[in-house]
Amino acid sequence: MILLTLGVVLFTLTHLYPCFAVAHRARLRERLGENRYKGLFSLLVFVAIACILAGWRSASPLPLYPLPAWGPILTMAAMPVSLILLCSGQGQNHLRRWLVHPQLLGTLLWAGAHLTVNSEARSLVLFGGIGLWALVSIVWISVRDWQQKPRPEASWQGTGISLGAGLAITALLIFWGHGWLTGIPLH
Repeated sequence: MILLTLGVVLFTLTHLYPCFAVAHRARLRERLGENRYKGLFSLLVFVAIACILAGWRSASPLPLYPLPAWGPILTMAAMPVSLILLCSGQGQNHLRRWLVHPQLLGTLLWAGAHLTVNSEARSLVLFGGIGLWALVSIVWISVRDWQQKPRPEASWQGTGISLGAGLAITALLIFWGHGWLTGIPLH
């Protein structure tokens, strides 16, 4: 459980750093250069995800609370929406224009949906930790950037690409990826 917790903490701190330390981040980017900064950020995220995956597989599933009967139905309905929102975080699409933070909203939906079908301590650490990061980021970025940036451009082609990518990832996870990543197949 220590490795899982370390991975979640590293992931959240790496992603919160640009939100809360804007001036320090700018100085670090200037000192390292754009490519080295992005490389360091990517390396930290990669290490965090590796710790999360290894920690998840090694942590014993100790149930903490009873699961609601409607949890699986909610999760199966919410996950395609979550993945479409995750894919809408970049590019010119209507979801990004309307929702401002679709990637973070998708992450929050992903975390909440998983907590309705997983009641173990390891799930609370992973999904609760990542969900809390997403919520804090949405609030912080919204307050920081309130009415300072114009809404991004949108195109129906970009919206279609986001929708198609989200549904393709959903199918991939259902039939193969979820079992490979987590050791828990969905079919």
